[in-house]
Amino acid sequence: MTYTHIPVDFQNPTVQDFDKFCAVMEQLKDVRAHVHCVANYRVSAFIYRWRRDVLGMDEARARSEMEAIWHPEGVSATFISRLAG
Repeated sequence: MTYTHIPVDFQNPTVQDFDKFCAVMEQLKDVRAHVHCVANYRVSAFIYRWRRDVLGMDEARARSEMEAIWHPEGVSATFISRLAG
């Protein structure tokens, strides 16, 4: 297993952080990957955006699947809104 750390400030996730995440996911596109975050907030926001914006998943489905496990609020909700395409 290869470990890739993408440090993301819990109170200030950035577009650049998301871009790094997407670059790593692109490198791993042909292998199974385990993606995690201590609190689940950042990774859920990134996976939501990656599925919607990179994989082309329908917005409603991507959001529904995210909200089945987590409802963004505070900094995370702002982050998702700021990135919304």
